[in-house]
Amino acid sequence: MRSAAIGHGAAALATAVWAGNFVLARAVADLIPPWQCNFWRWLVALVVMLPFAWPHLRQDWPAMRRRWPYLSLMAILGVTLLNTLIYKGGQTTESLNMALLVPTAPILILLLSRVLYGEKITPPRLAGILVVLAGVVILISRGNWERLAALQINPGDAWALGGTVCFGLYSLFMRKRGTDISAVGFSVATFALGLLYALPFTVAEALLLPRPVFSVPLLAGLLYAGLGCSALAFWLWTVAIDRIGPVKASMVYYTLPVFAGAAAVVFLDERVVMAQIVGGLLILGGVCAATVPFSRSGSRRKT
Repeated sequence: MRSAAIGHGAAALATAVWAGNFVLARAVADLIPPWQCNFWRWLVALVVMLPFAWPHLRQDWPAMRRRWPYLSLMAILGVTLLNTLIYKGGQTTESLNMALLVPTAPILILLLSRVLYGEKITPPRLAGILVVLAGVVILISRGNWERLAALQINPGDAWALGGTVCFGLYSLFMRKRGTDISAVGFSVATFALGLLYALPFTVAEALLLPRPVFSVPLLAGLLYAGLGCSALAFWLWTVAIDRIGPVKASMVYYTLPVFAGAAAVVFLDERVVMAQIVGGLLILGGVCAATVPFSRSGSRRKT
């Protein structure tokens, strides 16, 4: 019982830390461009993680050299693009909207698993997918059907959906990681490769756009993203999966919009509208219906 409590607590704390990333994206939108924000965030994470990974790198190096195309793909999805798109979305949409859209990634994983691996989509999963799509439509349209008919989608929502696609693909391909590379070695490798692939875009952005002023709020935000969202949350999530398993941990992750919404109201004075509440409830309910396994008798399987 104590182990389960620790696992659920670690998962909830990791989710709360990750939720702050969406508030951060909104808060720093006018302080630093997205590519530079993402680059400095992951550079901080790499510097913090490298001492812990160093003892593993010699053992992991042969497998890393052999599997560099896979590591490159995961680095591009999870490091180069994912948070860059989130930070880009923060320029033109609310942090709560981004936090509500990202948990739709499990639905994308279900669809891609069907296409790539032939996994069946059961009737409950199909119903969940339809409910999630309805929630996304309400969320993006803000409940204004005329806006939906005119396809006036907030650009920030589109960028956030792009981040969701990256997160879904990253999660889907994670099953190919294997055991020949340690978890910490995998993290450091993807951090380094992701930064390498982001470097040309970051330099181009720095040359074309006004340089950011590194104020105390901006530096604090970058440290929070690098130390909290990358290093601390990663460790907490590992503890949670070890204690309660990935399925139960993912159920806790679906509370992310609750943490993000509360933080946005407190720190950014964002106003929550009814369309966000309805769309968010549909998204979360649909995701749970589509991803929680049931036994033949209709009761949930123990994980």
